[in-house]
Amino acid sequence: MPNEIIPHSRPLLSDSDIKAVISVLKAGQLSQGPKVREFENKLASFIGEKKAVAVSSGSAALHLALLALDVKKSDEVIIPSFVCSAVLNSVNYTGATAVIADIDPHTFNMSVESTKRAITRKTKAIIVPHMFGCPAEIDKLSELGIPVIEDCAQSIGAKFKGKRAGSFGLLSVFSFYATKVIAAAEGGMVLSDSEDLISRINDLREYENKDNFL
Repeated sequence: MPNEIIPHSRPLLSDSDIKAVISVLKAGQLSQGPKVREFENKLASFIGEKKAVAVSSGSAALHLALLALDVKKSDEVIIPSFVCSAVLNSVNYTGATAVIADIDPHTFNMSVESTKRAITRKTKAIIVPHMFGCPAEIDKLSELGIPVIEDCAQSIGAKFKGKRAGSFGLLSVFSFYATKVIAAAEGGMVLSDSEDLISRINDLREYENKDNFL
C-alpha cells in the first residue's frame, strides 16, 4: 500500500475566490489594477503602516527593501542562522555580504545578543523574520541603531506588545506564496511609514514611469 503524501499546506479556494479572479480577468487590467491598490491599502491599514507597495513575490519585496536602503557591495546585512534561503538570496542579489546571527533555541527567532555582536561599521541593515507566527524581540532589535527590515512572511496578524508584527521596523515585507497565511499563488508587499522609502520602491517597481533612468 503506497504511503499517502501529507501536503505541506492546502489552500482553501471558495467559489467567491474563483469569481474574484474571473472578474479581474474580465476587466482586462491584469497588472496594477484597482484590486491591487485595494489590497495595498487594506494591508497597510491592518498592520498600522502608512504605505504599501505590492510586488511579484516576497523575495522581490525583500530585494526592493534592501535596494531602497541603498544596500550594495561592501555592505553587510545581518540575518538569522535559521531562515528561508530566499532571505540569503535577496542579500546576495545586492552584492552585500550576509552576516549570520544566532537564534534563540526556544523561539527560533534572532538572538538580540548575537545580533549585537554581529554589528560592524559595514552593517547596513538587519533582516528580522518572525518565525512560525511568533514575533521576535523586535523592540530591542529596532533599538540597535541599524535599519531593520521585518520579514513577516509567516506572521501576518501576529502582535508584540500590542502592536502588529510589521509595524516596528523601518520597512516590513510580506509574502503571499501558496504556502503562506494569505495565499495569492504568488505575490509580496513592502510596507513602511517612510514616504521616501516607499517612493524609491515605487520607482523600482514602476521603472517605465521614471523621468530619470540614470
